[in-house]
Amino acid sequence: MDGKNQQGESVKAGGGWVGVAAELRTAIETGRHAPGSRLPSERALSEQFGVSRVTMRRAIGELEGEGLLRVARGSGVYVRADIPVRFRLGDKVRFSKDLTATDANLTRKVFSAREVPASVDIAARLNLQPGEAVLDMCVIAYADALPVSVVTRSCSAERFPALAEKFAAMDSFTAALREYGVMDYWRRSTDITARMPTEAEARLLQQSRLVPVLAYAGEDIDADGIVISCQIGCFASERVVVTV
Repeated sequence: MDGKNQQGESVKAGGGWVGVAAELRTAIETGRHAPGSRLPSERALSEQFGVSRVTMRRAIGELEGEGLLRVARGSGVYVRADIPVRFRLGDKVRFSKDLTATDANLTRKVFSAREVPASVDIAARLNLQPGEAVLDMCVIAYADALPVSVVTRSCSAERFPALAEKFAAMDSFTAALREYGVMDYWRRSTDITARMPTEAEARLLQQSRLVPVLAYAGEDIDADGIVISCQIGCFASERVVVTV
């Protein structure tokens, strides 16, 4: 029996890439491939189904067009997950309270931490002199195994020595900052824009560079109104809803 694919092309059902796509579709719909999970490599799938990699690529492309799969260049093929992650934008920003998901476990990890000279932009945000030492921490937030945001938090290396280690041990910036006498802090401002991701952002978010991200930048202040850190990062726009 003949049918049509997402592009309206005539295909013969029951064999070739159509049959492979049908089997993968069933595996996804029945939960054998869970939402957010990564499929085996193209080579492994080709061997599993006994087809060429060209045929497998065509089947994956069809399911991507149907919205069942997403292809992250350089990372792999993932089952799409409708994860209702919400970020509440307020005067206080706390990961444990402001980033929420209905049916997903939210976690974070420090991807990298390094001491660098402050750029002109970062120095202006932190009220430092360009070239002063700042600690840059790149932190990735996950909903289950799916990355939803990548942010670089910058702060004065002199005022907050070893902050990255304290955060990693406590898994809380709020708790880590208390070690330096900052008992509370507030968001001074937040700017949000839509743009295309950089190559590094797309790789870390496991998404295509053709899908926009929600980029944001903001500064946090302590009770005395002194800027303690700035954050520059982005959300995966298909996975996060920003609530004001």
